[in-house]
Amino acid sequence: MRRLILPFLAMFLLHAPAAAAVEFGRYRALVIGINDYRHLPNLETAVNDASAMADLLRRQYGYEVSLLLNPTRYQMVRALNEMRAELTPDDNLLVYYAGHGVLDRETDRGFWLPVDAETDNEANWISNETLTSNLRAMSAKHVLVIADSCYAGTLVRAAEAELKTGSERAAWLRRMAESRSRTAIVSGGLEPVSDGGGDGHSVFARKLLEALRGNGDVLEAQSLFDRIKGQVVVNADQTPRYSDIRRAGHEGGEFMFVPTALATTEETPPPSTAGTGVDGETAVELAF
Repeated sequence: MRRLILPFLAMFLLHAPAAAAVEFGRYRALVIGINDYRHLPNLETAVNDASAMADLLRRQYGYEVSLLLNPTRYQMVRALNEMRAELTPDDNLLVYYAGHGVLDRETDRGFWLPVDAETDNEANWISNETLTSNLRAMSAKHVLVIADSCYAGTLVRAAEAELKTGSERAAWLRRMAESRSRTAIVSGGLEPVSDGGGDGHSVFARKLLEALRGNGDVLEAQSLFDRIKGQVVVNADQTPRYSDIRRAGHEGGEFMFVPTALATTEETPPPSTAGTGVDGETAVELAF
């Protein structure tokens, strides 16, 4: 189902909502959390972080979520391939990863480490190239990767994205919604990141969840990043980053988080007062 912003009558008469009539499309999420590694040190909060994120995306934002807990490399790559086959240009995809990450300094390549990854053997690692090639080939208009792992900064370009808000927010949102995007929010640059410190979550995941739970409007990925970056920096020895993903087909658009409270479907018409005996002025008062 396509998601549209519902322009409430009374508020529209006072001042039209910035996102009125902007079509954002359908939302899917692939959420991955890995704690119980077979050959590597276990993590404490990744599964809890992923589970909480999946639940939040379903309940507050209406996502269709695929949740993978402690998956193998085969399961992770298969899930990406399935998304690649299923998504259409009307879709948005959020990929959330919480688990180990590693940097090959000789090749300057970053990797995600599935549950069956081995030390000093990349046979079961997932490289940035594997991820970005799938993202580039997907038909989805907007894709956002949120990675909470060590050395996740290898996924993005060196410079952070600078996205302008525009003089009219509705027009800016429409332009961003129409343009293809491939961006990432990562929990740190070329550095280790904290697995705890967030009351059962990582510091990064905790601040991310708080920002999304407290949001009641259309929230751009850039704005989400701006809300959490400073809070993570002062609570952990890591610096989150936000930018477009290297060689993934970014074309200047932006990923949007749209709460279900603001959304309706094409198949659901707005409430009508026809035949109820309610005049226009009363309808405005009732809507307000």
